[in-house]
Amino acid sequence: MSLNNELVTKAVNSLIAHTKKKEENEESTNLFANTVEPMHLIVTVKKISHKMRIKPYRIPLRNCLYDESSSVCLIIKNHDEEHVEKLKNLGFPVIKEIVSMHDLKSKYNGFETKRQLMNAHDLFLTDDRVINGLPKALGGKFYLAKKIPAPVNLRAKNLRNEIGKALKCTYYKAARGSCNSVRVGTTDMAPAMLIENTMGTLDNLVKHIPKGWENIQSVGIKTGTSLTLPIYNALPNASTVISNAAADDDEAMED
Repeated sequence: MSLNNELVTKAVNSLIAHTKKKEENEESTNLFANTVEPMHLIVTVKKISHKMRIKPYRIPLRNCLYDESSSVCLIIKNHDEEHVEKLKNLGFPVIKEIVSMHDLKSKYNGFETKRQLMNAHDLFLTDDRVINGLPKALGGKFYLAKKIPAPVNLRAKNLRNEIGKALKCTYYKAARGSCNSVRVGTTDMAPAMLIENTMGTLDNLVKHIPKGWENIQSVGIKTGTSLTLPIYNALPNASTVISNAAADDDEAMED
């Protein structure tokens, strides 16, 4: 099963056009408006899995979501000065803050400080040894906002390679409901890059959905302020990729 490339292209271009129009409207009233929006792949499943997994799946991207203008927070187990310096010297300027579990429980223990931390960063990476304790330490807002920390092995021999791979991925964690969202890019990325990320992400995502394509009802893409534009829909008795060909066939029959 594969997506209709032409339809994905049209959907991506429509979302970019929507964002540009929104930007023009906002600039007329606010010169400092920031209209770059994340773009998400929306996958709706037919049957919900009751097996909940704290650790999100790592999905490699052809085009990285993060550059030096992005902000990444790294959560570590213990605040050891030598270890922190080692992490800072790895050469990842995108990592703007390193916090320990102790920091989360003391410095960021209030609702407002948690909210500020959540909004300050685009991505959270965490030592995989503490991932089970994060829901309590961070609070539910992080998970509702899809700011779920992605695990990395900070004991890896090649630590630079381990963190580098983590930054070149997007992350999927099955929702409690039927609708799943995975970030595939931002609206300031080139359309070709967004198309590659969308199609590549879905190819990998299907592997982590029980029964794969058989369990997928629909697929779409959206930004935070747009409607979901459909790029695949499963019919009651057969799966089909939405295509212009279907509409052409209907018109031919009417003639």
